[in-house]
Amino acid sequence: MNERIGPVSTPSALSRVALGAAERIGFWGSVLLPATYFPVLYGLDGTTKLFVLTALVTLNVVCLHLGRQYRT
Repeated sequence: MNERIGPVSTPSALSRVALGAAERIGFWGSVLLPATYFPVLYGLDGTTKLFVLTALVTLNVVCLHLGRQYRT
């Protein structure tokens, strides 16, 4: 027997708006963020360049995860 116990929870309007905004920002961040790689890394030295590149790629992965279900 497979039953749900308790009331079915539905997301509130505020949480739907917040989720939609996070998906929108994640999607457009993942699209536009790679365009900033070359300008940001152009004037940096070796160690700083590696740190910034790692941070940018990590941020891009986070944006990809957030925006994966965004529908236009």
